[in-house]
Amino acid sequence: IDLVSILSVDFMVIVDLYNLLTARLVNFGEMKLFRDVEMPVSDCLTEMELEGIMVDREKLKAILSELETMKLQLSASIFGLVGHSFNIGSPKQLGGVLYDELGLQSFKNTKTGRSTNANTLEKLRGLHPVVDLVLQYREVDKLRSTYGVALIKTIESDNRIHATFSLTSARTGRISSENPNLHNIPVRTNLGMRFREVFVSKPNFQFIIADYDQIELRLLAYYSRDLNLLTAFENGIDIHSYVASVVFSIPVEDVDKTRRNIAKMVSYGLVYGMEAFGLAERLTISVTEAKEILVKYFASFPALKSFIEDSIVEAKVNGYVKTILGRRRNFDELNSMDRMHRMAMERQAANSIIQGSAADLFKMAIIRLNSKLKSTNIDAALVLQIHDELIVECIANQIDETIPIVKAEMESVGELGIPLTLHLNTGFSWAEKRG
Repeated sequence: IDLVSILSVDFMVIVDLYNLLTARLVNFGEMKLFRDVEMPVSDCLTEMELEGIMVDREKLKAILSELETMKLQLSASIFGLVGHSFNIGSPKQLGGVLYDELGLQSFKNTKTGRSTNANTLEKLRGLHPVVDLVLQYREVDKLRSTYGVALIKTIESDNRIHATFSLTSARTGRISSENPNLHNIPVRTNLGMRFREVFVSKPNFQFIIADYDQIELRLLAYYSRDLNLLTAFENGIDIHSYVASVVFSIPVEDVDKTRRNIAKMVSYGLVYGMEAFGLAERLTISVTEAKEILVKYFASFPALKSFIEDSIVEAKVNGYVKTILGRRRNFDELNSMDRMHRMAMERQAANSIIQGSAADLFKMAIIRLNSKLKSTNIDAALVLQIHDELIVECIANQIDETIPIVKAEMESVGELGIPLTLHLNTGFSWAEKRG
């Protein structure tokens, strides 16, 4: 085998690929995005992977042990109510218990039998105490296996987890995490939130936790140019209370938690392409009621509906949409003969612009903050990125001078005409909130 010839061929292939891909970037108008954002942020993420984040192994073991005990207790309670043991994790056996033995109504059938998925069980809540116990069991078992066991396996000899971050997995341009997926650490339940307690700063250091405040909704206001939303953000009004007051025709001060949550669900639902059926499931209301809420919402903010419709037209005419920095997402599927698939892709058009633009701005923030920290004598480093949140590990006696740097660099990206703001906290663990 002629090694020189093989290497020469490999080299020529690389050169050909370089020329081809460079031409495509130039043709699509994405060279500046590639050069100024994608490559620099790739370097930042590599440094973050090497840095890793420290984990309190003993605390993680304690949480895992607690979850295992809870699982056994819940199993015993379920078996006590049913009168016999069975495989709770088996949809077939669980379905037999719920529908045949207990006589509960089956709301949905699947190819393999009657559904026992989370949405179905949520509809059965209150009809029999075993349903609530099964849902609790599933949460505990998922936390135990997906997070407890999986995280322990990935702690390295330096007591840190060095996850891998990817720039190419999400079609919107969002950064993703794997081995392990730290983006999936649960936050919706108190039990799930406990896993954040195990991510800790090293001795004599603290975390600065910086999370963008409603960046997607600010981008929705920026793109739609809705005057009401723009004014609310410019004046620092709580956006969900404001939206609720407009949709339900009541003063902001009279907005209760329920109405605020509905407004929040609808606003974020628009970003993710949610329609009446999805809203109905989220709010546990009828599809008719959900449609009425959406009609009121769009009547109150007509510019948002226009933006969504214009995004679909743009995707159909051009075959793609672009983010704030010119990132393209192709939409060949809009010509699909499959009506359901085509409609799903239409819902993704506006979503791709908003989420993709949020990804663009967040990457710029990572680059700027990483560069600024390196240019100072501050002992601090980026250790974790989660969605719109960054965690900086900083030596404790320099926290006060580092916080303004984090705030200035992250809030000054982009030129939206709408202020970008942060939720800033410090603490010795990811779960801790101090200030």
